[in-house]
Amino acid sequence: MDKDIFFNQLNKVEVPREEVLQSIKLGVSRAVQEGEQPRAKRKRNRFLILAACLLIGIPTTALGAVKVYDMIVHKQNYEVNISVLNTASKKSNEWYKLKVANLPENMVADDSTGMKYSFKDNYARGGFSFILWKLRENSDFSTLYSNSYENREINGRIAVIVNKDTGNDNLMFNKQVFLLFEEEGMMLESYIGADVSEEQMLKVIGNISLEPTSKENASMTVDYNDSHFSKVNEPTESGVIPLKKNSEQLFSVGQTVPVTINQGVSGTKRTLEYVIQKVEVFDSIKDFKQENFNELGLQILSQNKALDPTKKLLPYRRDVYEVGNGKDSIDQLVESKVVNLKFVYLTTTVKNTGEHATEEIYMHPSIQVLKAEKNAWNYAAKAGINEESIMTGEVDYLASHGTGKGFYNIGSIQPGQTKKINLGYFVDEDKLDSIFLDAFYYGGVANNEDMNAKNRWWIDIRQK
Repeated sequence: MDKDIFFNQLNKVEVPREEVLQSIKLGVSRAVQEGEQPRAKRKRNRFLILAACLLIGIPTTALGAVKVYDMIVHKQNYEVNISVLNTASKKSNEWYKLKVANLPENMVADDSTGMKYSFKDNYARGGFSFILWKLRENSDFSTLYSNSYENREINGRIAVIVNKDTGNDNLMFNKQVFLLFEEEGMMLESYIGADVSEEQMLKVIGNISLEPTSKENASMTVDYNDSHFSKVNEPTESGVIPLKKNSEQLFSVGQTVPVTINQGVSGTKRTLEYVIQKVEVFDSIKDFKQENFNELGLQILSQNKALDPTKKLLPYRRDVYEVGNGKDSIDQLVESKVVNLKFVYLTTTVKNTGEHATEEIYMHPSIQVLKAEKNAWNYAAKAGINEESIMTGEVDYLASHGTGKGFYNIGSIQPGQTKKINLGYFVDEDKLDSIFLDAFYYGGVANNEDMNAKNRWWIDIRQK
């Protein structure tokens, strides 16, 4: 999983923070778009980099030849490597709280961790996202899809500003900043949103500080350790077992879907019955309550100019890219076409068939586009291809729903109680005949996936 994708996932409340943190520790890096396969970050040897620079004359900059650190920046093609040699850090075992000051107007923290900030009118997208690294004897950082970099001194601290370029204009974070806290033995890695100006970036980065604190009160910190990175050097096989057309986990509209979910820390099992009563397709959203729409979905419509003042859906341009590897190549546009957009509206019910009330249920079944492969269904996305579609797969409309960050929260369900839930999704017209609902799946990203697993429930909602 790429570190850019890491922050995209962090914006989704369903992704466990511990799972994301483990992804950082494994050092997986790649600035790619959704739908690509994870790539392992290769371990960098600082001395080999230096030797290569001397032999072939690649521009390399030595920063801060000070008592404690030697910092080397090296760029080749679209990859920037930053190597930090720490010889005598005296405070590497202390803990710190990240203090962020001078935020731009209308920018707020996304959560209580203080590691992600965004503008209120572009919530959970762009802004500032931070990773705090505890440096060890030799620490290497790699950034792909890099257009250029600049060495700066910001408020007396050594900094490297990396400008990003994926080849795709739809770039959420267009800069990365590495800020060295020498005395503390820490590196702050910052992702800067495309909605943040240069002036705003420098003002915020220049006023960041680390305050000594206890481990319990410290900001989320990643302990840099080469052993974590070496584990990903060994190739691992990955694959998907397609959904069989006669799978017991595949259901139809109107059919009762028996669901068992694990809730709470103890993993208490709760049994439900889920039914999609009806599927409807609309060209307009004027008859639907505005407050039931996910703000992100409406923002994407606005960005693509796919909604007119009367709330009628408009055609938009869908771009398709051949994905580069971020090191020797960037993404290349291979197709651009105008497609019609539809609103798919589901009327569903959820019944608690157990003897006890459920805990709060987060209702976020995703829409997946599947293609037929012999006697099975598999994901339609092609390896190495990224399609820039308005379709996010996420719930765009939910009634009833929670508030704020708990938008997907439909509350608890009492024994024997049935709740009516209406769901809506924006779908490209040419994908209507290929859509399936992936319901009540709360699993994370894995190398191997069985679409027929007992914790998967698929409903065929294809429309002709």
